Amino acid sequence: MRLLEQPEILSTGCYLQLPLKLTLLDDAIIRSNEPEEVLTFRYKELGNRFIIPWRKIKGKLRRLVLEKQRGLNIEPECALKDDLCMKCPSCFLFGGTGETSKSKVSYNILSRVYGETFISETEAGDITPYTQNAVREQDLKTGQALMSILTVPKETVFIGVVTLKDPTPEMAAILVDNLNRMSRIGARSVEWGRIKMEIEGAYLSDREVLSGYLKLKGEGKRMNESRPTLQNIEGLELPEVDVAYNTLNNQVKDLIKSLEGIASNNKE
Repeated sequence: MRLLEQPEILSTGCYLQLPLKLTLLDDAIIRSNEPEEVLTFRYKELGNRFIIPWRKIKGKLRRLVLEKQRGLNIEPECALKDDLCMKCPSCFLFGGTGETSKSKVSYNILSRVYGETFISETEAGDITPYTQNAVREQDLKTGQALMSILTVPKETVFIGVVTLKDPTPEMAAILVDNLNRMSRIGARSVEWGRIKMEIEGAYLSDREVLSGYLKLKGEGKRMNESRPTLQNIEGLELPEVDVAYNTLNNQVKDLIKSLEGIASNNKE
């Protein structure tokens, strides 16, 4: 199986999976809606683990793709959440709803980037408390107000898999480049959450095979099954990322024209 030559509207059943290792270089605040909640989840077979929901990684990743895109002057006004242009590489990769975007187009785009919950390699130990003192701006004196922050400890390692559906070399190049650009995660990432992201390889198949959960569970070892063989990213022979953005931008524009034509014919 090979990467597609051109992006397609309808699925062709091709999946590029990238197993990732995310290491915290600093304490991180990984939480849901509660201000002091560190996200953990108790698995039946893995025990209690720190987790990072896919939505947190996807949001960060999409912003990085948009950031790089604006630097190349490709749809520089496209922005989350309601200002999506619905015709750029970022929108094509991560999807959007036409009716709620500023462009008010008649079509929707499904995300081609899939993910999963990232799970810590080891069971969750003691959650690190951090007490911060409030400082008055006028004289920089500390006050009596104390704020307790709970963090995931530095050096915690998470694993997970990101999947690109119906990948072209350009789409893969953009995804790989921005995964490598990820340097922070979690809440208050201006002062917390430095990370190191490692792509362990690539696996191309007609289905989703790899999973961080299954790897941690040790599935395959017990049944003496061989694990899928990963190939090096270099073996994909991806184009330079700037070239990939411009090429995919032109390809997406052509696809959008066909979508708009279909929508017009349906109205008639």
